[in-house]
Amino acid sequence: MNKQYEEIDIKRIADFHSTLSQCPIHLFGLKREDKGDYVFTHSSGTMYDALGVANKPAPGTKLNELHSKELVSNWTPQIEKAFSGETQTADIEVANQKIRTTLYPVTGENRVIGTSYMLPLHDQTESIRDNKFRQLFDHALEAIVLCRSNLEIAEVNERACELLELPRDELVGRNAGTFFMKNGKEIIKKKWKEVMYGNKISGEFRYRTPAGYLKEIEYTCEKDMVDHLHVTILKDVTDQKITEQKLLKAETLNVVGELAAGVAHEIRNPLTSLKGFVQLIQNQTDDFDQYLSIILSEVDRIEHIIKEFLVLSKSNSQNFKESCIDAIIKDTVDLLNTQAIMKNIEISTGFENEIPLIFCDPMQLKQVFINFIKNAIEASSDGNKVDVNIKWCPDTNYVQIQICDYGCGMEESVLKKIGKPFFTTKDEGTGLGLMVSNNIIKHHNGKLDVQSEKGIGTKFIISLPVNQQN
Repeated sequence: MNKQYEEIDIKRIADFHSTLSQCPIHLFGLKREDKGDYVFTHSSGTMYDALGVANKPAPGTKLNELHSKELVSNWTPQIEKAFSGETQTADIEVANQKIRTTLYPVTGENRVIGTSYMLPLHDQTESIRDNKFRQLFDHALEAIVLCRSNLEIAEVNERACELLELPRDELVGRNAGTFFMKNGKEIIKKKWKEVMYGNKISGEFRYRTPAGYLKEIEYTCEKDMVDHLHVTILKDVTDQKITEQKLLKAETLNVVGELAAGVAHEIRNPLTSLKGFVQLIQNQTDDFDQYLSIILSEVDRIEHIIKEFLVLSKSNSQNFKESCIDAIIKDTVDLLNTQAIMKNIEISTGFENEIPLIFCDPMQLKQVFINFIKNAIEASSDGNKVDVNIKWCPDTNYVQIQICDYGCGMEESVLKKIGKPFFTTKDEGTGLGLMVSNNIIKHHNGKLDVQSEKGIGTKFIISLPVNQQN
């Protein structure tokens, strides 16, 4: 050992270990050879004797002759930093005993000196406990995010990466508020102050994944849970929200169905009396036969509408038969042509040849088409047209009816509400027409798709199965 080694570095080691008189230590020196091997230049102390290890390092011994290649590979970054002038500390395991090693650079020399000592039992226990906590954190079933007081993300576990669909290196260091959408960012900043005062907070926020999907996420935050870091637990409740919405819609439909049944029955009673008196007048005189026939015809149509309204409170219909969809559409168009002409609207029809028969209730479907075509007429401006097209899709075995207008169209926010009970964009509407129509289509095992764009127009696409028995 040279003078500089003895006078400067050994003194520093002795001072460092002055409090460890009861703990066996190992003092050693390492130099780096041209081939990259690390070789012991000095080795002394009683630590290896205390460990009961016979194969002790001696001057000239290479590090990889004493320890495995994998272990030396793990130490290499720290050893290299020590050779570059940085003091390094690492905990290693020798003979099933935790050893703490510190490497000190030797000024002006291509070597380092080191000290190793056995960790006291309580320090080993803490190390093991920290390891266990880390494993629990990494493999927890819940998504866990550790934040600093300024909302900067300090650490995340694997489940959080899966939930947010981002790798760890893209999450750590970011401000957690950036994951909240719109006014949610301001809300979490205000609520985070409560966390800093020691209050536990919880809530929900919407998160858009890198792929563009929206997730509903529930969060709970608590202060100083781990080393002055604040813990946030995240939970994906997207499916739960969808289920809740479906249950709410089902309950609403059930209530509306009961209401529809009651109202329809109340209307039917006076209607029956009205129809009877009209027929009585018709039998007694021929003077107003033309007008009375029209009244009876309209009363019959009202009865059919009431019958379709009652679909909301019935599980199925008893009037299914094979029918020609072309004929049903033509009857509907003929019925609404007068209203279209009064608004200077043209109803244009386009039917493919050889459209197959479908198994349906013609009166129910007629009510559906009346609702949609009537809506298209009302949404159209003077001089516009409404397109009604039928085509058969042999690949899917569905007949598709498209009813398209070129009117005002709907914004996305309005489109999402279409079909909900009592929601309507009309001043005098009830909001039940589309819901009733959609229910009829479902009873026919069909599908309804609505496409709309503000200022462009709206298209209703009704797909009905061919020859499918209910």
